[in-house]
Amino acid sequence: MIGATVIESEEPNLVSLRSALELLSTAYALHPVFGEAEIVDFASGVRPAFPDNCPRIIVDNDRLYVNGLYRHGFLMAPALAELVAAYIENGNRESEIFVENSAQW
Repeated sequence: MIGATVIESEEPNLVSLRSALELLSTAYALHPVFGEAEIVDFASGVRPAFPDNCPRIIVDNDRLYVNGLYRHGFLMAPALAELVAAYIENGNRESEIFVENSAQW
């Protein structure tokens, strides 16, 4: 499995020719043996992000929204979970990731 591109699109289920060419050309450049590989499937997905690609924990009345992990979700999710837990336990909002109102995003 290879991926991912950074092509912004509102079509979550389509793989563009540009995306496919970028990924396959890069794989071939890494090692020519990829030129003989079989393509089993092409798939795409959406990564939620804010315009600056930075994560946010939005505090909006009695709700918390944790979003914007973009390409780094697997790496950043544990750190954001710790921040949310600290907020729930003692109201700690010392991180710049916290935003007071969702209307600005």
